[in-house]
Amino acid sequence: MQEDMHYYGTYAMARAAGLKVEDAQVIAYAAQYVDDSTANDSEQHEDGGMFETTATAHTNAEAIKNAASNYAEQRKVWVPFHFFPGGEGESLSEKLKCVKDSSLAQTMVKNHIRHAVSVKDNYGLALMGVMAHVYADTFSHYGFSGVSSRGNKVDGQSFELDVKDEKVKAYIMNKYNEFLIKFTSKFLIKNYRNIISKGASIATGALGHGAVGTYPDRPFLKWKFIYKKDKKSSGWRDNHATFLEGCEKIHEAFSKYAQQAGVQIKPVEFDTIKAKVSDILAIEANKEGRIEAWKKAINNGDLFEKSNNEALEYSAHFWEQQKDDFEDLEDSYEMINTSVYKFHQAAIYHRNYTLKQLLPKHNIMVL
Repeated sequence: MQEDMHYYGTYAMARAAGLKVEDAQVIAYAAQYVDDSTANDSEQHEDGGMFETTATAHTNAEAIKNAASNYAEQRKVWVPFHFFPGGEGESLSEKLKCVKDSSLAQTMVKNHIRHAVSVKDNYGLALMGVMAHVYADTFSHYGFSGVSSRGNKVDGQSFELDVKDEKVKAYIMNKYNEFLIKFTSKFLIKNYRNIISKGASIATGALGHGAVGTYPDRPFLKWKFIYKKDKKSSGWRDNHATFLEGCEKIHEAFSKYAQQAGVQIKPVEFDTIKAKVSDILAIEANKEGRIEAWKKAINNGDLFEKSNNEALEYSAHFWEQQKDDFEDLEDSYEMINTSVYKFHQAAIYHRNYTLKQLLPKHNIMVL
């Protein structure tokens, strides 16, 4: 999923679930920042304190390059944050494949709600945001895994797209090619479809959904393809239906958190806004157009009782600046109270829980 869902859709579901603006903003920022936190880095303050960041992003060129050549990077970033293992099948490769709303994902959600309530005054909201990102991605990334695998490769000539607006169809096909070209060596860019798709598999190490570009991330798209390994058809993937289901599930998770944390105010039942959410997801537009649709619905009060200060802008720079300001703080411990610090607390908790607790309980050894 992209910013329209990870920030604006997440924010809307949090507000509809009864969370106040400030809390929904932190949750939504954390959800989107998973795609923007690119560096494993550490900075030492002059008083001896140290701030360490955790890379969670997988969409920029450097992250893909690192993951394609570094299996540990795949397992620390791609597996826990973007392609949550479904745990189904016999082989490790099968178990690592992401499954929509899997039982393992549901277990993770329940655990994170419980833990977020226990640390609600610290990094609980950030953890709910990280959870929302990971959970939402199971509704778009299913059928692919976060490790290099032949099972991620597809037949580049097999795509079928069901899009009403021909201009939008041309746009997303062009974005697909731009995505592949961005991560593929130039000498492979000769044949328009098959070679480029093969090149994407090489460039990303047959990693994630690299061979299908951004098709899984577009809420309105209905599409299908054929996997290379077993020549099996994906069947029609109805993004609209799965994204709508994802919104409902995330709304439910936020509602449970708000209730258990004792912070729920004027919640809205999902059934009462389901039709409107469906309409937003059905809009055939680029990311900016889809973001505007969420903003309009929020400003019109279509999803919940509107506040005068709705948080309808996202910029990764805001939290990046908090990182940059660390060395200028009078005391290093002041960093503990920043949103970006709490995000990294939540990210580390989620990664360790997933890789060192949940997956091993199901005989899945990743790292």
